[in-house]
Amino acid sequence: MPNTSPRPVRTRRSKRRPPVPGRTQPGLLGLGVLGLAMAMATAVPALAQTAAPAASKDNQPVLLSADEVTYDEQQELVTARGNVELSHGGRTVHADTMTYNKRSTVVTASGRVRVVEPSGDIVFADYAELTDDMRDAFIQNIRVLMTDNARMAGNEGERRGGDIMRVNRAVYSPCELCSKDPENPPLWQIRAVRVVHDKEAQEIRYKDATLELFGFPVAYTPYMSQPDPTVDRKTGFLTPSYGNKGTLGVFVRTPYYIDIAPDQDATVEPGFYSKVGPFLGGQYRKRFEKGILQLDASVADGEIPKQPNPTTNTKNAVRGHIFARGLFNIDDTWRWGFDLRRASEFSYLRRYYGVRDDVLTSRAFIEGFSGRNYAGLNAYSFQDLRYGYDRQPQVLPMAQYSALGEPGSLLGGRWSLDSNILGVIRRDGTSTRRFMVQPGWQREIVSDMGFVTTLNTRVLMAGYSAEDYQPVTGGSTQNVSRGRFFPQADIKVRYPFVRYADGYSQVIEPVVSFTMAPRVNNNAALPNEDSQDYELDDTNLFALNRFSGIDRLEGGSRVTYGLRTALYRDKGGWASLFAGQSYRFTRDEDYPNGSGLTNRQSDYIGRLDVAPVSWFDLNYGLRIDQETLRPRRHGVTAAIGPGELRLFTSYTYVDQTVDRYAVSRNVVEQGTVGVGARLSPRWSLSVSHQQAMKPVPGPRNSNATLTYQDECFTFQVIALRDFTTTVGDEVEGNTVYFRMVFKNLGEFNSPNFGSAIFGSGTSTN
Repeated sequence: MPNTSPRPVRTRRSKRRPPVPGRTQPGLLGLGVLGLAMAMATAVPALAQTAAPAASKDNQPVLLSADEVTYDEQQELVTARGNVELSHGGRTVHADTMTYNKRSTVVTASGRVRVVEPSGDIVFADYAELTDDMRDAFIQNIRVLMTDNARMAGNEGERRGGDIMRVNRAVYSPCELCSKDPENPPLWQIRAVRVVHDKEAQEIRYKDATLELFGFPVAYTPYMSQPDPTVDRKTGFLTPSYGNKGTLGVFVRTPYYIDIAPDQDATVEPGFYSKVGPFLGGQYRKRFEKGILQLDASVADGEIPKQPNPTTNTKNAVRGHIFARGLFNIDDTWRWGFDLRRASEFSYLRRYYGVRDDVLTSRAFIEGFSGRNYAGLNAYSFQDLRYGYDRQPQVLPMAQYSALGEPGSLLGGRWSLDSNILGVIRRDGTSTRRFMVQPGWQREIVSDMGFVTTLNTRVLMAGYSAEDYQPVTGGSTQNVSRGRFFPQADIKVRYPFVRYADGYSQVIEPVVSFTMAPRVNNNAALPNEDSQDYELDDTNLFALNRFSGIDRLEGGSRVTYGLRTALYRDKGGWASLFAGQSYRFTRDEDYPNGSGLTNRQSDYIGRLDVAPVSWFDLNYGLRIDQETLRPRRHGVTAAIGPGELRLFTSYTYVDQTVDRYAVSRNVVEQGTVGVGARLSPRWSLSVSHQQAMKPVPGPRNSNATLTYQDECFTFQVIALRDFTTTVGDEVEGNTVYFRMVFKNLGEFNSPNFGSAIFGSGTSTN
């Protein structure tokens, strides 16, 4: 007779008793799926001849753990009782009682049935029937807890092939039940005649579904589907948006997401407007092995209602925009990319997307990084969306190279090198070509007495070639070719005093610097491409050149002095104060009036930062005219209060008067106030208002947002009031829209407010 003895039994519990032939054997048995009853019978020596190996046909072991196992020879039933646990292939069944019928190859489980799926979902039931391979099942009074804590319940459930779960008379909700009364319905739920969870397709489908809020039905659909919790993205319709938008009228936009491949996707968004023609937008994204590509575009057709500006194109025309962005690695050092941004007209993005960019910048580049060194080659193109502004220049090329030496590599300090080549092309106006090389050296010395001395030197060498250049001093246009040699040296000394006390520390640091450079004549000699804007503040008071670029230079010798003091609490919180000024030894006329550097003595600069506790924060900066002692610029931002009630404000004052003796002053003054309140753990309210005092007094905008948010639902009511009007575009006026986000289902917006271009990505949830 061949050897038919079973394989060794896998033991999981130490509590075992000697077997009684034909009766029972408690403990753990290694089981085969198709031969479950036979493997159980290995516990009975009289049945050993019919035993099968303790492995399934897919070579995965089956484990049974129970307090007691009995075998009925006549009925061919194996029954396990007491803390029964059956495991196979990552799926585990727990029950009070479990019976296996050898004839029907069906396992029945009853009493506190719990099935743990390989995905992490847990199925609860009172009674369940499973096939011996545990892939098919019938479950009564089914309840499912999904991996994202969503819940589903139904009268009965059926699983087919291990991948499809069908639940009849089902209710689905990701909301938590009320802890005081779990019988109350959740905040929202979906009640359906049938719910099918297809794990292979990663989809949950609903038939005859009704959306209920607080137990009351609010919406019905004969069919609906959603991705299951394991899905990152899936082809299908995204949440539509609709509303009323100024001159466009009532609209609806329905985006459709397409999952093309793991490395690429797309979104198509058709739209229809009552006052204009149809709209079509879309986005395409692709990730390469060494780069990314993203395209965003839209097109609209139709007649736009008449605008305040009669020159606006209101006739039937094709309008649109295109944004494209790419970034690609060449190797570990070099990469290249581009950023294309264009719109058909200045108001298109504001009208269809709520985007208010003043200038669209397009760029193509190649750049490299190596240690502290950088090299780059750029080309820029600009589209000015401000009504009535002239055509912007093209920048081609803009090449630069910067290098920085190791600390102590040269005379105890470190060397630096900055260089660039610039080309600015204009169809009407000055075209400029420029190259620049600027080597430098810096060293910091700390003396035994505590003085911190910083030595800084650099030499600027530049060459210019300009066509159709008209000097600031007047005269006809001319072609110029000039060179520039400009050395600078600076010595800055700081002497920080530190005092430690009980619970806090204090720092007082006087600082003075002496800067030396030859005098220069900026205005008449060279075109100004990169130093148009100038603002003296605490960030550039000690800079070698306080202009923003190199086309305008700050020559002569000067001394700059200031005082920093700060207080730090050991338990957190701090305050700091800075005040400073500079004095120039020569009088130059290169600085624009109102810049703060017109006279030898600069304006007074100050800054105060205070954050003594977590619920209070204040920042204040100012510039005071050194002659009249009137403020030229000051601004403050402050926030006070805990998270439950936080007040915030900001204020800006800028005096741009060119002539201090002018009868009328060019002053801009405006402020913002607001409050954010947490009304309850789930409700919050924020209100803000912006008001202009000068030059034209009046409100600018107001908004209020009421928000409800919990673990499964977000609801917002947002009210906006825009008091401004753009020439050639519609008056914004009042806007009220609603926002609802249902976890795992999607987001509802009304109207489509400020849709993001190149936003954070597309989601099907």
